[in-house]
Amino acid sequence: MAENKYDSLFVRYGNEFHIDPLLLKAQVKQESNFNPNAFNKISGAKGLAQFMDKTWEEWCDITPGIQREVNKYDPFNPAQAIHAQSAYMHFLVKLIDQKLAQTLTDKDYLYHWALAAYNWGIGNILKMLSFSRRRESHDQYYNYEFAEKYLPKETANYVQKIMKYYCEYQQEEYENAKK
Repeated sequence: MAENKYDSLFVRYGNEFHIDPLLLKAQVKQESNFNPNAFNKISGAKGLAQFMDKTWEEWCDITPGIQREVNKYDPFNPAQAIHAQSAYMHFLVKLIDQKLAQTLTDKDYLYHWALAAYNWGIGNILKMLSFSRRRESHDQYYNYEFAEKYLPKETANYVQKIMKYYCEYQQEEYENAKK
């Protein structure tokens, strides 16, 4: 089954970067539906994890060593795509956790914020949160459930779908463990 084809890569890189492999799997389902040759003609996003060339280049510059021995990133290579996805999600979770450590008390929503940043861009998320700091009742903007309505519809739907798949995969894993 195509959905399980990359499970070993999700486990390997999820464990390496401390991101739940089932979340990575759910994200790839949403991004490319497990098609390693996926190409978005509008955005230019490529491969399983739908990285855009510019995102990859910019991110490599601020995160040395991400490519390890890889001289040229191949977004259509499943192992490289899942490695990059896992490392980038780790980077986003860590950055959001650091930036919001004083205001974000509910760590359950770190994945939500990281997924939103993956889709809309970390700069946009940080800008949105920075803007909300200037408001009188800013604390509520750090609550993902409240802030979700201020995200672009595409980003909010993206996060919702991935979290739905994530819950389904968790339930499936639970059911399989009971057998």
